[in-house]
Amino acid sequence: MSVLFYFWSFILITSISLMGLAIRCLATSGMIFSETLILRGLVCLGLVVVFARVKKLSLVPKSIGTQTIRALVAGMALTAFSLSYNWLSASTVAVISNVDVPMLVILGSLVGQPSSVRAKVLSFISIVFLVLYTLKIQSEPNWILGLGTLLFGLFLLCFGYAFIKKSMNEENQGITILTPALALMAYGLAQKIPDTSVASGWNHQALWVGIVSGIGMFGAYYATMKLYALVDIATAEFPTLLASIVIQPLEWLIFKEPLQVSHFILSIAFVACTYFILNNNKVAPKNEAENDIDSDTNNENVVHV
Repeated sequence: MSVLFYFWSFILITSISLMGLAIRCLATSGMIFSETLILRGLVCLGLVVVFARVKKLSLVPKSIGTQTIRALVAGMALTAFSLSYNWLSASTVAVISNVDVPMLVILGSLVGQPSSVRAKVLSFISIVFLVLYTLKIQSEPNWILGLGTLLFGLFLLCFGYAFIKKSMNEENQGITILTPALALMAYGLAQKIPDTSVASGWNHQALWVGIVSGIGMFGAYYATMKLYALVDIATAEFPTLLASIVIQPLEWLIFKEPLQVSHFILSIAFVACTYFILNNNKVAPKNEAENDIDSDTNNENVVHV
């Protein structure tokens, strides 16, 4: 593996972990949900604008229709993901959010992406591990509500894959991150405008946590694109899977959340199965001409944010 792979893997793991922990922190601090969405989207948007200026990328989409659909689906999915942190720990959200991989393998034939029998068997085993993992979170208050919200967000991501595949052949890297950032702000504003309650009283600490969540969102998208330009899909996805393991001791250290050994082992087993699924359906990176990660053409991947 190249130094660049390890560098962007570190950035991706750090970004996903910080974003998840920041969202959880805001959720447990009593911040108004709509305001946290707006702040995260605004910070991410600011970074996109700076990135586009440096790379000289246009932020005007070539297909407004496709990006509008992406915004509607991605905005609702991100909102559901964020809302689930009110009832589930950051570790739980990070682990369960990877269920889209085995689900897409099992249901792939319905969307024109058939998989091997081995991949389907591995997918079934990983879902069994996930079910056992889910049984361990019943001690969390309102876990059913949190799990339902999270799974709804995952369903929307799976539903939006067809539009993302179309988008990745049309737009540049800036548009890839711009669309979900604007969508997050729009969904936040849609909830905030009719709300006549007073602001939640942001202090400097909460503001910085909100800024970190936006930086994490941008970093996760950008690092994923870098990895997809460097290595095959299985290797590129591994840091995302690893982040769901890394975040658990971090949450224990920061929020004093109990770190259960059985919970931890089941999450490792699920992540291992998911990696083998990806490895079984390994896709090589694009050729060198297509691999220019500084060009206007984007190798887009869905990031769980």
